[in-house]
Amino acid sequence: MGGLLTAPLVVFDYFANAMTLLGWIINNAIWNVMVGTGIAAVPFITLVLSEWFKARQEGDEAGTKGILTVNRIETRLYAMILAYAFTCLPLLQVQLATADIDESRSLECGTRQFAAGGWSEGAFGATESSIGGQQARIPLWWAGVHAVSHGLTAAAIHAIPCSTDFESVRMELDLHSVEDPGLQQEVGEFQRQCFGPARNRLLQEGGTIESTRAMDVDWIGSNYFQATPGYYDSFYAGRPIAGFPYDADRDVSRPNTGPGMPGYPSCREWWSAESVGLRARLHEEVSPRFWDDFRSIFTSSDAEDYVIRRLVSPRSGAASGNLDQAVVGFRGLDGGGFWDATVTAGAMVGGTLSILPFQAGMDMLKQALPMVQGILVMAIIICLPFVMVISSYSFKVAGMATFGLFAMWFLTFWWELARWINANLVDLLYRSDAAKLSWLSAANNLYDRMVLQFVEGMMFLVLPTIWVAVLGWAGLKSGAAVAKGIGDGGNPSRQSGEKGGGQIQSSGSGGRLK
Repeated sequence: MGGLLTAPLVVFDYFANAMTLLGWIINNAIWNVMVGTGIAAVPFITLVLSEWFKARQEGDEAGTKGILTVNRIETRLYAMILAYAFTCLPLLQVQLATADIDESRSLECGTRQFAAGGWSEGAFGATESSIGGQQARIPLWWAGVHAVSHGLTAAAIHAIPCSTDFESVRMELDLHSVEDPGLQQEVGEFQRQCFGPARNRLLQEGGTIESTRAMDVDWIGSNYFQATPGYYDSFYAGRPIAGFPYDADRDVSRPNTGPGMPGYPSCREWWSAESVGLRARLHEEVSPRFWDDFRSIFTSSDAEDYVIRRLVSPRSGAASGNLDQAVVGFRGLDGGGFWDATVTAGAMVGGTLSILPFQAGMDMLKQALPMVQGILVMAIIICLPFVMVISSYSFKVAGMATFGLFAMWFLTFWWELARWINANLVDLLYRSDAAKLSWLSAANNLYDRMVLQFVEGMMFLVLPTIWVAVLGWAGLKSGAAVAKGIGDGGNPSRQSGEKGGGQIQSSGSGGRLK
């Protein structure tokens, strides 16, 4: 009859599927050895002997000593038999299904989203019930713990709001660069021959510059320089530019040009001309798929300029000193001063040097955490027969193991929450589309963004630590072991990533210095 009973259980990824199944197969083998050698019966024998010994110690005065002894043995025996039957006997055949993930929806929301159908059979992938021909079985209690823990975790993940994953947009934007060497050279020429002179003229005119205009005139595609007479309409390319035909009124006195040859466009034409202008050509450097995703988020007419700005001037925010903060933190509240500015500049340099190794380390840590979780769950499952037998089938110990497994499985929710915060913090802090675009293009709040990246990364370790600490308030002493296991298991991958990121940064710096 046992072979007909199955436990259809769900896990969130294939690694957890394999580790959980392997854990129960080894658990079953250990339990069979304990039953075959009689070790599983030792707690029952110990119960009878301990009660007999306790009765002998009480002396012969009480006439009902035998009845009391029998009652104590009976009461404890019933409890042990229940614990034995529910937590040790592998009655149900394990059938593990991996929940199907809706990839496009997950990318959109910034958290793992399960396929349509929720927890119906259509939301699961193929089931596994054996490894190497060995089938796994599971006791009734642990099957219920598994089902309830994963159900609560999935419900908690589903409760996280679905909103635009700005961090993914930023990361994908950062992957884009100007690949065409000729276009790279032309952008540099435009910066020297157009942007530099226009910027110098603006500064020579004196007066104050509004904050919004200051951010606009901080990059080569400035709308102010294009639209205001005396700037881009007054400066010209320093050589003939392909795609701009000779204009006798404009180019008659310039060298290396003539009828049928390229001419010298004004900076306004050079930047904004359709198809042949720098803006149009830079626009083509960004993948069409990214443009589709980007336009679904931002619909303003100048939104694409922020993408192009990020493409050609990734450090513009630092260069212009745009350090306005959305998060105040605990720095000085007096607004600056020379020393504060110096410290901030030093912090930016240090943060810039540290951010690549840190992000590389955190990326590997994020990949490793679910694997560490799966291995630790497997280890707990393997230990269950020893724990129950040594504790004499104690309900208290079974309860601690129950909450230990639940705490371990529920870590998935905290990591998903950390990923959502990492993806959507910019949307929570910056309310307007203009502010979000500035953040994405690194045109403003660069210092703020750098600090937030360190904080966001550490949330993947801090939130689980808080979780197990709170469980400790309820008397779950295994919380510290759970936190230590996760930390120790993930640290090697994090350190390897940081080392690799540091080497890449060092080689890149060395290449630039040469």
